[in-house]
Amino acid sequence: MSSITEFKPSARSQLPAYLRALSRVGAMINREIRTPLDEVELLQQGINPVAVDKLATTIPSMSDLNWVIARRTLTHRKKKGERLTAEESGRWLRAAKICTHAEEVFGNTDKAAAWLRKPRKVFNQQSALVIMQTEPGAELVNIALNQLDAGYFA
Repeated sequence: MSSITEFKPSARSQLPAYLRALSRVGAMINREIRTPLDEVELLQQGINPVAVDKLATTIPSMSDLNWVIARRTLTHRKKKGERLTAEESGRWLRAAKICTHAEEVFGNTDKAAAWLRKPRKVFNQQSALVIMQTEPGAELVNIALNQLDAGYFA
């Protein structure tokens, strides 16, 4: 008789990619994010600029973060020990949620980066990295990632 081990997925792997990504974003800033109100409070308090460096590990290149916060401004904030403004924090959170969501859907940084960079018909021949710079664009990217996670083509 052979011993066959039955696959039993962990509770974490049964969560949708978006929720797994949100958990990873919270880990980047050492804070749990469970509800939109948690996000609002986070943005009102401002994010520590060190989080930008942590986000840089999940994106194709640091230059892809220039729309979140200018390098010079980031350097200034770090030097002065200042937190990101609500607007900068909002852009950081948007980028962090989408980049980690893409990683969760595709399984690794390289595949996620390739998908984020490639112009797509669904985005009017723009890349996800370009259109996620606006709230409506970020919503479209999240919809596409959720469809891919559910097994649809996007």
